[in-house]
Amino acid sequence: MAQPQVIISQQGPLPITVTVQTGSVGPATLVVAGSVWSPTANVDIGMSISMDGALIGNSTIYSNGPDTHRTTVPMHLLVTLDKPFTGDPPDVAPTYTFELTAANGNTASDENDFYQVLLLA
Repeated sequence: MAQPQVIISQQGPLPITVTVQTGSVGPATLVVAGSVWSPTANVDIGMSISMDGALIGNSTIYSNGPDTHRTTVPMHLLVTLDKPFTGDPPDVAPTYTFELTAANGNTASDENDFYQVLLLA
């Protein structure tokens, strides 16, 4: 198995958008972890994960108390890397855009939150 490719490793706030180039093709796993908070008690909070503009998952947690940073449940999302290489000969690896956003209106994030996304291909 190849080494994981770190595609996001940074502080918030959300949204965070990155474009990455990968030489891998086929099935892969995206590992997503991070934290969020809410000024409101007793609400679901979390982050949404998109790949090339399509929602692929949500990492959430129920927050009992207000104003407390909480780690969302880490996600292992199966994705398919299916874009062709380009060039003549085709040697330029395709790019993919990944975005982390607040999952709902109850979710807040700031510079005290941290996010990491790994691509295992």
